[in-house]
Amino acid sequence: MESMYDILFTEADFAGAPRISLKRGECLIYEGEKDEKAAYFIVSGSVEVQTECYDGTQTLLYVLKSGTVFGELHLMGADKRTASVYTAERTVLLKINSKIWYQRMQDIGFMKRVHTMQLKRYLETTKAASRLGQSTVMHRLGTYLMTLPEWHKTQKSSIDVILPSHAQLARMLNCTRERITVVMKAFYKAGAVIKLDDRNCKISRENLVQLMSESSH
Repeated sequence: MESMYDILFTEADFAGAPRISLKRGECLIYEGEKDEKAAYFIVSGSVEVQTECYDGTQTLLYVLKSGTVFGELHLMGADKRTASVYTAERTVLLKINSKIWYQRMQDIGFMKRVHTMQLKRYLETTKAASRLGQSTVMHRLGTYLMTLPEWHKTQKSSIDVILPSHAQLARMLNCTRERITVVMKAFYKAGAVIKLDDRNCKISRENLVQLMSESSH
């Protein structure tokens, strides 16, 4: 399956929807609320989708970028918002009301794109639940690295990726940034993660599997 970041929608899909511009860190949707029924299309920028854990902390599920839609479940029958959404940077959106959404859902091609998007989101949420279910931060990080979408695009034993910052990883794995830094050093030492430059890394499947196996004993 393609990446969840593949562009499935354009501004033309939501003609008539008003444009709004938000600064970094603004909350559009609060988990559990029964707010105004509206969805959003990201024209530019990005948002972070977060959920509340049992201990009350917020965990980052994934980041959504331009060309995608969020909040549509509230227009499709969900009684409450299923996650919180915050802007990760200055972001421009189209605000989609019920009338526009229902009109677009009459088009079978549009409906299929919505289905594809929701399936990808479901798989990402399942991955998040899997990694958070691991007992240690090392195993949570290992699970995250083992399920990166880049693995599905190659038969090679390694992949080149741009990993999230330590701060973002900490929020994804429900731990502190300092703990991520310590654990990441073990991945570097084992050759499971190899820094290519300031942004790019190489992930070795063989070294990653070996490290996770050794840490389980």
